Amino acid sequence: MARSVSFPFYHSKAWKDCRAAYMHKVCGLCEECAKQGIVKAADIVHHKIELDDDKARDPDISLNFDNLQAVCIDCHNRIHFGSKAPEKRYQIIDGQLIIVGDAPR
Repeated sequence: MARSVSFPFYHSKAWKDCRAAYMHKVCGLCEECAKQGIVKAADIVHHKIELDDDKARDPDISLNFDNLQAVCIDCHNRIHFGSKAPEKRYQIIDGQLIIVGDAPR
């Protein structure tokens, strides 16, 4: 599912509190990089089970730490796009990764 900045769940107090608590739990580090012995800051709290409108309304999915993973931008792209990650420019707004345009080539 393509997520837009206006997707209401990501602006909710419940998500912002959950995200902050999860980042604190993992010391703000990328969990994928840590598996390789790399210490790198996480930028995103990723949902392992991708959210749609129904899943976003189910706190057992959307706010469950077992469904979350803190990742850096590079690892998040690999999760979603594999080795063929698109070249995009990103901004982090309110703790969420937002695509702002194509990267210059």
